Amino acid sequence: MQISNYWFAVVNPHSSNGSTLKRWPHYLKRLREEGYTIDFIYTSGPGDAIHITQKALKEGFARIISVGGDGTMNEVVNGFFSNNQLINPQAELAVFSHGTGCDFIRTLQIPKGIEGFIGILKQGRKRKIDVGEVLFHDNYGQQIHRYFLNVADVGLGGETVARVNQQSKLLGGKLSFLIGSVVSILRYSNKVMSCEIDGKLICNGRLNSIMVTNGRYIGGGMMIAPHAELDDGLFDIVFLGDFSPWTILRHIPKIYRGTHLSIPGVSVLRGRSVAITSAERILLDIDGEQPGRGPIQLKVIPRILHLWG
Repeated sequence: MQISNYWFAVVNPHSSNGSTLKRWPHYLKRLREEGYTIDFIYTSGPGDAIHITQKALKEGFARIISVGGDGTMNEVVNGFFSNNQLINPQAELAVFSHGTGCDFIRTLQIPKGIEGFIGILKQGRKRKIDVGEVLFHDNYGQQIHRYFLNVADVGLGGETVARVNQQSKLLGGKLSFLIGSVVSILRYSNKVMSCEIDGKLICNGRLNSIMVTNGRYIGGGMMIAPHAELDDGLFDIVFLGDFSPWTILRHIPKIYRGTHLSIPGVSVLRGRSVAITSAERILLDIDGEQPGRGPIQLKVIPRILHLWG
């Protein structure tokens, strides 16, 4: 049975440094006041949102709300799939971003907060967007298969996210990521990486980072890929060269503004598939979470997901 006129919310109570648990009852009340029929479940730990979403879709819910940070959104998106296929190709996702970075909604230009989210629902703004698919390895060497909406970042970003997610985010998204980025930049050693795009070897040398982007923002507001589009069927792949820590720190303001692409050593290419390997340990960041390491294979699935916003 299709329950298409109902919404099912997957709520991470620990997001936004735990404030979501306190605020969700108010948000739920506002949504119901506006006439939306909402069912919901709180997640209880890592990976839980995947299984909750899969169960809801298999029970007939066709409209899902992700309530939490970009990591919660990533798990919910993965819950749209089972056996490498969408459970319901007509199912729709709405993102109520209530986390630390809130990077994905910046590309959508969705304002933070419940009133901004209600505004999106009232406008009925929907479109089909691309989804990234990635194969990587966990810390035990097992190959893992995941999907993502925003950015897969190899190198410095993986180190930064691992550090930020282990610390309190009481200072808020932008400041937490900025502090984590500065500490990571000072401690990070650039890696020798090989990268192929659409089967062609693009580079094999020492780099700071390779960012495979569907959305435009990372790290709590850094506009790393200012020309990326969510529905063009292509990744924007951003390369940061063999920069010293002080060079990276000097250019952080440009990265926030999206004016860093003219810096010598920064380059952007586009493609449908990417393969990244290294003899060194390279950490992967997917949508603000650090789930594993290289070698890494990525491909874009064009215009497959119905998204509100």
